[in-house]
Amino acid sequence: MTRVRLPALTLLAVVGLAPALRAQVRASEPASVSQTVDGTKITIEYSRPRARGRELFGKVVYWGEVWTPGANMATTIDVSKDVTLNGTAVPKGKYSVWIVVRQSGDWTFVLDPRASLFHVAHPDSTAQQIRFPIRPGEVPFTESLTWSFQNLRVDGVTLAMDWGKVRTSVDLAVTPSYNLKVGEEHARPLVGTYDLTWLSQGAKSKTATLVIVYENGRIRGEWTPVPYPEWEGFYLIAAASGEYFFPAFTINGQLADLERSIAFYFTMEGGKAVAVRMQDGSGAGMATGKRKG
Repeated sequence: MTRVRLPALTLLAVVGLAPALRAQVRASEPASVSQTVDGTKITIEYSRPRARGRELFGKVVYWGEVWTPGANMATTIDVSKDVTLNGTAVPKGKYSVWIVVRQSGDWTFVLDPRASLFHVAHPDSTAQQIRFPIRPGEVPFTESLTWSFQNLRVDGVTLAMDWGKVRTSVDLAVTPSYNLKVGEEHARPLVGTYDLTWLSQGAKSKTATLVIVYENGRIRGEWTPVPYPEWEGFYLIAAASGEYFFPAFTINGQLADLERSIAFYFTMEGGKAVAVRMQDGSGAGMATGKRKG
């Protein structure tokens, strides 16, 4: 039998390819995105297929297919606490993510507790899955499949998946760590108008009028003038100890930020508050005020 001898340089070239092959770029690179909302961490892990000039939905992804919005291993979502997705309860844990795509009408968003599935698993419907309808929308073209967090708020966020000209959006709401509701017996003694003097630097004015009202089971505060643009108004949330309140600031009437490093202490006399003191997380005074009238 005739043996072929390769030149030494050729052998070196072939052997030298091995590390390069191991390090080659994958067609669908792995990615992950995370977001924390009021102490709940949401993490999405996925791979990012590219359009590469192909017609995506109906061709690359078949109509009626149970498709993972990614590639390689199934896309996963991990939530550290119980949440809701489009109003559907989702217990904390890790799930593989699937979408049943259709040529018309709603698609179906599917969470499967079997998190380690390959993208060709196309799991059948089971009692353990969490399923709900979603409506795909149209957006400007996206070459590489992208998951993102949109419209972040204090109580939730929108999960968005873009590929080609298609976007799917799912509203995620977290279990709040606070309670805006306050019993009337605790709220009524605080209601009134206070003459406030600012001790901290940066406020627009050294003095302000603080008005505390009780409505719809909540304690709401407003001041004139507004000290900072982002402090338009606020709700007072009772601390767990019951000794003080911290503010949840609003912008245009919408809850925007919980500021646990600011405390409102009220001085009580004769069953009602006669004074208020604001202090920061270090205990330094921010403002003092006395009830008006």
